[in-house]
Amino acid sequence: MQLIAENDNGRTVDIRLGESVRINLPENATTGYSWTIERYDEDVIDVLASEPCYPTNAIGSGGTMTFILRSKKIGTGDIVLKHWRHWEGDASVISRFRIQLHVRP
Repeated sequence: MQLIAENDNGRTVDIRLGESVRINLPENATTGYSWTIERYDEDVIDVLASEPCYPTNAIGSGGTMTFILRSKKIGTGDIVLKHWRHWEGDASVISRFRIQLHVRP
């Protein structure tokens, strides 16, 4: 499983058919901002899970949001994540994370 981090934003990642990737992005949900999937190419990519990880339960502590994806078809597919306050709508988006998965046999 390939690990993808914040500094991979905008990159193209080569993976094999059936391979999984894990995207880890920093998050502090106590601010109200969280990462969510804005869009992805459903023909090429399956989203298996999204998991928040906050190592401490202290108020105001940060952690990470993890998205686990798997390739399901040879080709190229995009995934776009947004960091926002869902109750405020798209006007609250403070950043986006984009990668392109290039799936090969």
